[in-house]
Amino acid sequence: MSFLNPIALWALLGICIPVLIHLWNGKQGKTIAWAAMGFLDEVEKRVSKGLKFENWLVLLLRVLIILFFVLLLSQLFWLGKSEASEKRIAHVLTGEKVLWEEYRFEIQQALDRGELVVLANEPSIDIYSLEELFEFEMASNSDLQSTLDGLADNLDSLILYVPNSNLALLNDYYSSPVLPNIQVGEASESKSKRQKIKTQSNRFFALNEAGVLDSINIEEGLIPEFDYSQNIIDVNIQCAETEKQFIEASLASISEIYGFEFRETKNLDSAEIVFSNQVINELDHKKLYFFSNSIGYHYPESKNQIIFTRPLTFDQSELIRNGQLPELILEKFLGHIGIYPKSRALEINQLKNRFLVKSQSSKVQKANINEWLVALLLGIMFLERYLAFKQGI
Repeated sequence: MSFLNPIALWALLGICIPVLIHLWNGKQGKTIAWAAMGFLDEVEKRVSKGLKFENWLVLLLRVLIILFFVLLLSQLFWLGKSEASEKRIAHVLTGEKVLWEEYRFEIQQALDRGELVVLANEPSIDIYSLEELFEFEMASNSDLQSTLDGLADNLDSLILYVPNSNLALLNDYYSSPVLPNIQVGEASESKSKRQKIKTQSNRFFALNEAGVLDSINIEEGLIPEFDYSQNIIDVNIQCAETEKQFIEASLASISEIYGFEFRETKNLDSAEIVFSNQVINELDHKKLYFFSNSIGYHYPESKNQIIFTRPLTFDQSELIRNGQLPELILEKFLGHIGIYPKSRALEINQLKNRFLVKSQSSKVQKANINEWLVALLLGIMFLERYLAFKQGI
C-alpha cells in the first residue's frame, strides 16, 4: 500500500473537529420541557448528560467520512502481491549476428525466464527463441529511440546489447524508461570497413574520419559498396518558390562537386528524397524527408526526417545564409543509404551519459481503489445523515 499524494494525509487532523463538537454538545446537555414535569421530584428533574450509544455511532460515521475523504485525496494505491514480486526486465538487441552469438547464453537464459527480448528493428520485433533471432542478419537500429519508446514505463531493469562501435548509437541522446545496463561486445566488422561509393562522374568517394566525403583511388575492377554511376536520384519538392530555388541550387552544387544526378519529379511515390512544408498523410521509411517551417512535428521522431524550424529562405535560415544546406543534405542522404564514417571503439565511460531516464511525472500511475473508497464514502454519508436526522442532531 502506498500513496501517490501523501501530503494530503495531513488533513487527517480534521478528525478532531467532529470529536470536539460531539463532546461539547454532550457536556452541555439539553432541557426538554413537558406537561407533567412539575410533578417530578428534584432528583428526577436532573438533566441527563453524556452521549448515548446512538450519538457515538454518529460520531464514528463522521470520523469515517473524513478518513475516507482524505484517503481519496491522498490517492491510495494498493500494490498486489503478484505485482510487487514480479520483476519486469527487458533485453534490447542491436548490432549483428556476431554480437548476438557472443551473448547467446545470456539471451537464452532471458528467454527461459520469460523476460522480454526485443530486436531493435524498424519496427521492433519481439524474440521468442534463438532460432527466430538468428533468422536476421542484423538489427536496423537507426531508430533505436522508437524501440525504447515502445517499452513499458514501469520496467525494473533494461539490458541493452551494443557492438563496440561508435556507429552503434547514432543519436546523441536517448530517452529510456530506466537507465540501461549496457553490454558491449566486439566492434562490428562490416561497419569497420571504409565504405566506397561511385557516382556518375566515374569517381570513387569515401567518408574520412571527420565524416567528410573525399575522392579516393581504388584498384581497377574493385566493386564499390554503393554504385550510383547509373542511378538517378528522384527528388520531390513541395515547397514555396522562395524555398524551392535554394533547394534546387543546393542539389546542383552537390551534383557539380560529387557527380550525383538528381531529377525533380512530381510523383511522390517514386521520389527518394522529399522536401515539403506541407503535411504528408503517410510517410515511407525508405524515403528521406526534409520538412521546413516545423511542419515535421506532426510526425513521430525518426532518423529519416530532418526538421527545420524555419522556412528555407535567405532571410529566415542560417543554413542558407552560411551556404551549409548542400553539406547537410549530402550528409543526411549518405546516412540514409547506410554510408557512415569508419567506426571507432566506444568510450565506455561516456556511453551511459547518452541515456536520459524519462521523468517520473510522465509516468501516470492511477490509484486503483478509488472506486471502492467513493462507494464506501457515499454509503457512510447516507447512513450518517439518516441517523442524525432520526436523532435530531
